[in-house]
Amino acid sequence: MSLPSLRTALIVARREYLSTVRRKAFLFTAIGTPAYFALVMFMSIGPNAQERLSVIKELKVLGVVDSSGLFQSAPREIATDLAQESVKIGAPTPSQIIHTEVRDFADFGSAERALKSGEISQVLVIPADYLERGALRRYARSFNMFSSADQRPVSAWLVRGLVGGQLAPSQIERVARPTKGMDFYAINKQGEFELKDDKREVLDFLLPFAFAMLLGLSITVGGQYLLQGVSEEKESRILESLLCNVTPGELLAGKLIGLGSAGLTLVAIWLGFAIPALSGGLLATGVTIPPGIMLAAVAYFLFGYLFYGSIMTGIGSMASNMREAQQFAVWLSFLNFVPFIMMTIILGKPDGPVATTMSLIPPTAPVAMMLRLMAPTSSVPLWQIALSLGLLIGAAWLALIASARVFRVGLLLYGKTPSLPEILRVARQR
Repeated sequence: MSLPSLRTALIVARREYLSTVRRKAFLFTAIGTPAYFALVMFMSIGPNAQERLSVIKELKVLGVVDSSGLFQSAPREIATDLAQESVKIGAPTPSQIIHTEVRDFADFGSAERALKSGEISQVLVIPADYLERGALRRYARSFNMFSSADQRPVSAWLVRGLVGGQLAPSQIERVARPTKGMDFYAINKQGEFELKDDKREVLDFLLPFAFAMLLGLSITVGGQYLLQGVSEEKESRILESLLCNVTPGELLAGKLIGLGSAGLTLVAIWLGFAIPALSGGLLATGVTIPPGIMLAAVAYFLFGYLFYGSIMTGIGSMASNMREAQQFAVWLSFLNFVPFIMMTIILGKPDGPVATTMSLIPPTAPVAMMLRLMAPTSSVPLWQIALSLGLLIGAAWLALIASARVFRVGLLLYGKTPSLPEILRVARQR
């Protein structure tokens, strides 16, 4: 088989690129995707923070059943400053004091009736052996599975009740919250200690997530363009006309180059949205992205796209219609996002066996390696990056060869999708 003509392949690539970027769906993907994620972040972070504060505001009356006798002189009111409780909200909260009445009950039965009738918000039962066992019981009318912020005012009241007559108010406050105001430092990739405050913790999570998601989406979208283009053209018989003027190799090369360029265009547009949004946080925390990581991201995109795109092209050429091709491709696309399922393990232990293994296996290597490289506590050895890229390049090359053979035969198959043994037999033919 003769080598494909570069000039002809570039003509096909230009056609594929222009026909793709001129589609309304491309414009919607380019602008709608970052807008969607921005909306999701806005709708989740703000209400989530306000929900934590509303849990405290709803604690208006705390019923106490004290069988220990330790809290007879405890304060009859809990004063909670929302400004101190608004941790990890992302914006400062004005100082607002929430007052919670503490009401004593002789037994749990009367407290339970008051709770069920709505007279009180919660009930705290303190057993006689509280000092020995600490077996408290707390009852509430409702439960918020995403927040336990109402536990902090109760804890502060218990501390004040236990040591109120022995310590000054400032000492009581320090005993109630001994770590308040503590700065935490950890060693960064440069071997220096850096402050890990709330903003930095959020950025340490969002930065790897954003880079990995950007890379994963770009590879998947580029592969989907290939799958859609081949399937639609095959189903409409356009490919028969194209094959009268170009060879299958030239058509495959042109589609890979053209649609890969469309994927890079998406990346550039998304970066145009992401950089201004992240630059403020990066400047405020002094975080810089090394050029080597950017080069690694480009390399993983190119070879990850070549790997997935080649397989998607083979699937599109063998499937009898677009719906059938999508059913096969969805499982392949899922592999690209498996690292996000294991993201807490990868970011928590970026040098651990799970993260290392997933960054070496070709289907998960692009996303998993970007998560590792961007993790704040990781130090990925160069040999692992080289091995990961080497395995990905080898897998991409094998996928390209197999796809070219399947592509050449599958383009003219209609009516029946070949079985897996038949596809493997075609892929082995030279």
